[in-house]
Amino acid sequence: MKTESNEAQERDWASLPQDVLNLIAKLLNEITHFVRFRAVCPSWRSSTPVTYLAPQFPWILDKRKDPHDPNLSFYSIPFNKIYTINAPSYLNKILSGHSNGYMFTLSQRHQAVSLLNPLNNHDIPLPAYQLVGSPHWIGSQQTKMGAYVVCYGHSGHKSPKLVFCHPGQNYWQELELSSDYTDCHHFYLRGMLFSIERSTGATKVTNIADGTLAYVIPPIEGHLGNCAEYLVEDSRGDILRVPRYNPSFINSFDVYRVDVATKSGLPCWVKVNNIGNQALFMDRDGGFALRASHLSGIKENCVYFLKKIFIRVHMEPSYGIERMDIETGGVRMSFGCCINQTEE
Repeated sequence: MKTESNEAQERDWASLPQDVLNLIAKLLNEITHFVRFRAVCPSWRSSTPVTYLAPQFPWILDKRKDPHDPNLSFYSIPFNKIYTINAPSYLNKILSGHSNGYMFTLSQRHQAVSLLNPLNNHDIPLPAYQLVGSPHWIGSQQTKMGAYVVCYGHSGHKSPKLVFCHPGQNYWQELELSSDYTDCHHFYLRGMLFSIERSTGATKVTNIADGTLAYVIPPIEGHLGNCAEYLVEDSRGDILRVPRYNPSFINSFDVYRVDVATKSGLPCWVKVNNIGNQALFMDRDGGFALRASHLSGIKENCVYFLKKIFIRVHMEPSYGIERMDIETGGVRMSFGCCINQTEE
């Protein structure tokens, strides 16, 4: 007679019911777990297609010190690890931001602009364009592939230039902005250019199709000109403005929502202390919102800020994550430094 332990040892794990495998796959919020799960056997792989990927923890791009470095480094929040992925050799620059998993890339040698999927090196060429100066991506961090791809740069003039195209088009459209747009934080959301003036804090909202000014949002109360600014479209469709303050090297955030349906008919920023079942993820270059219920271990109504920590001058930096509860404001928790580990 077989014992219980023998039965357990002889269990055919490859024959697990598909609904059970699907339930397990829904809990795999880290891409490496999902890949390893599908690699166990043909049965598990066929039961969990790539399109069945659960909502994922974000991987955050670590900027390269050497623009000719063939590797891209991404920081994984749940594993406190750096994952290194080989990038195409022709790539000279990656502009901050992405579009549905694709990164906006630039080869300055060939004036080649493209969208790159770093996980499979799939490259979507865009029309060639000579981006002069220091171009950078200002598109939404969660833009779908059907939306405009936008970059911003200086073309040798005092005033900035906006260039954009739609995937599938064979040309770039250009929009020369006036000098009033020079000293601004720029963001592209819902087909509009949001430009927050550093000095005043007022927000100009411009239609990029023809360059007309749609409306101006007055400054937030107590605006500080030296703070970093983020604009994020959350999962409910609200546009959030998140100034980041850094007194004594401890970051703090306020959260404002744009309200266009005011009694006066004029849009304004309204401070909020609750964003519901959402969490905001920020680093020095940008931010985005995710539903907290989709990610185990993530608390709702919080801002997570990723920063590098340099302990010694000649040492590689490690990473720390600060979490701030939006409702309480003054409560901040630091998740200690992360040991800089690399896995390819």
